[in-house]
Amino acid sequence: MASRKIDKKELATVIQEHLKWLESKGDIGKKADLSGCDLTCQNLQQANLESANLEGAILCKANLRTINLTNANLRSASLEGAYIHWGIVQGANLKEASLNKASLHHANFSNADLTQAQMKNSYSHYTFFNDTIFKAANLQGASLRFSEMNYANMRGANLSYAVIAASKMLHTDLSDTNLSFSTITMSDLENAILRNSKLNHSRIIKTSFKNTDCTGTDFNDAKVESGDFSKAIFSSETSPEQEGC
Repeated sequence: MASRKIDKKELATVIQEHLKWLESKGDIGKKADLSGCDLTCQNLQQANLESANLEGAILCKANLRTINLTNANLRSASLEGAYIHWGIVQGANLKEASLNKASLHHANFSNADLTQAQMKNSYSHYTFFNDTIFKAANLQGASLRFSEMNYANMRGANLSYAVIAASKMLHTDLSDTNLSFSTITMSDLENAILRNSKLNHSRIIKTSFKNTDCTGTDFNDAKVESGDFSKAIFSSETSPEQEGC
């Protein structure tokens, strides 16, 4: 999709008309169509773009603080280095979107679809990803601190070299996920599914894996300090501690 430039005046008009469309439930105004627009470094702070079309839009390094993108279409959009602090992105379509190095602090991405999204070296502190889809997403080197990813679908995701600290991943599906060389500290993965995942060379500190399905999981050379694997399921009779990790 070829990008098209849009100036601040036109952008303001689009947002204003979209707000009218939202408030009138479509009777007046016009639904925002910013698909393919180049919005690099634009200031969209506090904008309400709920249900807007931003497919393929370029929002690199844009100021999206406190933006409302609920149910918006951001498929294949580029948000690299964007600031989405306190943003509401619930239910948004972010399939194949790029959020590399994006700052997502305090944002809410619950029920969003991030299938095959690129999120390398992104920063998610106090971020909500409950019931979010991350299938085959790339979160290599991502920082996930004090965040919630309960009931998320992360099948086949790449979390190698990621830092997961003081976060909750209850009932999260991490099957076939690459967590090699990751650091997981003071987090809760109770009732998670880790079937056939890679945790080799990872470092696990004060983290709960209670009732977690670890069938086929690779813990080779993992370092476990005070990990709780009570009632966890393994493909063999040996636990990570018994393997000398």
